[in-house]
Amino acid sequence: SNQATRRAAMRGLCLLVLALLAAAAPRVDGAGAVTGGGVSQILSGTVNSLLSCIGQSIEPKPLTEIKAQLHVDKARLEVIANAMASEMQSGLNRNSDSSLKMLPSHLTGSPNGQEKGDFLALDLGGTNFRVLKVTLQGDGKYAVDAGKFKVEESTMTGPGKDLFAFIAQKIKERVPEAVDAPEPLPMGFTFSFPVEQPTLDSGTLVHWTKGFTCSGVEGQDVVAMLKKAIADEKLNIKVTALVNDTPGTMLAGAYTDPSVCAGLILGTGTNLCYLEKVARAPKLQATSAVHKLPSVVTWNQSPHLGGSLHHIINMEWGNFGAGPSHDALPWSAYDAIVDKKSPNPGAQLFEKMISGMYLGEIARLAVTDLIAKDACFQGQAPKVFLTPGEFNTELMAFIEGSSSASQIQERLKQHGVAEASQRDCAVLKSVCTAVSTRAARISAAGIAAIARRIGRVSDCNVAVDGTVFLKYPHFSERMSAALREMLGKGSGVRFTTASDGSGVGAALAAATVV
Repeated sequence: SNQATRRAAMRGLCLLVLALLAAAAPRVDGAGAVTGGGVSQILSGTVNSLLSCIGQSIEPKPLTEIKAQLHVDKARLEVIANAMASEMQSGLNRNSDSSLKMLPSHLTGSPNGQEKGDFLALDLGGTNFRVLKVTLQGDGKYAVDAGKFKVEESTMTGPGKDLFAFIAQKIKERVPEAVDAPEPLPMGFTFSFPVEQPTLDSGTLVHWTKGFTCSGVEGQDVVAMLKKAIADEKLNIKVTALVNDTPGTMLAGAYTDPSVCAGLILGTGTNLCYLEKVARAPKLQATSAVHKLPSVVTWNQSPHLGGSLHHIINMEWGNFGAGPSHDALPWSAYDAIVDKKSPNPGAQLFEKMISGMYLGEIARLAVTDLIAKDACFQGQAPKVFLTPGEFNTELMAFIEGSSSASQIQERLKQHGVAEASQRDCAVLKSVCTAVSTRAARISAAGIAAIARRIGRVSDCNVAVDGTVFLKYPHFSERMSAALREMLGKGSGVRFTTASDGSGVGAALAAATVV
């Protein structure tokens, strides 16, 4: 290998220098004076430096083993893609046990970039919510005027009617022109909590997450509760669409580039949606006609849901691997630990291998393993590697993006690591690269499965948002490289950045029903 060749060359150079050392060694002349030695001292220092370099270049065996454990070759990528394709079809059937929920979004198409008008959007997904005024200007252009408001803990844990009343009051502050407006103002509502959604403009909260525990909301239609609070404030606003942020990302991307056929979130969490043919999705089709023998009409005109040919499917792909596809994923010892110690063991397994919430923890576990084997940090684990969650993906990204050991050393000092050798930094960076490369490659395998399913291998434009894809060093390039590896050099999968799917996307969802 190239590395072995470099090592041999370094050792040969050291032997040459040692020979020079012997020739330049200090000698005693006939008068008893010592001659030479100056060159010897210089060469001695050179040898020490060269030996140090050799030590730096030799990769510790435990690191080589960890990298092998995290490596995902093309054959494994194909296993993942095939398993995902199988689970996708299963999830689109009725009464499926697939790990992919394949949820209907009730959105039957994408914008073409020519939509115009003024729309409102409400984005509630955590301790802050936003009220946005979105002006669609046509030609893929839009303007946004957003207001952000904090939800106090007392409101997050109080009666649900108080939460929606508070939201309606803030909408009134931001949109005073809605009070007794002559025409209803359309609004899209991004509600980033688990809901069952029977129609585009309704959704029942399954359970609260993210610290919310408001009473009287679980099991209720959140759109109906919002509508009542809006009416109490005498606001003439019509909530026309309830959306998840992933379809919202796809809509936002499609407005600027109508060729978009899928939407990807790859940040703290991950999800994907895409445009599916209704004819290939039994769960989207209305019940069969009552005729015992199919007539020409019922045979050729399947009674599809809403009569649409296409439907945006929210895959909830983070849960891939939780069912029959469990063994398709490239499990390492560290993945098993991450899953076991998570709040939801056995669920969201794909997400736990590729998303920002977990990558840092996988890397931390690998480093602690190396420390235990005396492969770095002199066998003594700094605190940042002993505390779960302390070595996060943001720190991991910094290390991988650093151009020198000194940059890594300075950053580690901020996390209590007083001493880190160049070798430690090199090992640490190597682990981060192995973990993130695996995540990028198996993410690409999922994208390949979608591109093949919808017949868009040569032209698949994916709208994407999320800090891992957009900001993690080399992540998007590694995804694209893996896609070319799987789909050939003619792979037409490309990515379009779509910011603010939860805001602009919600407004665009409202625009689709006006």
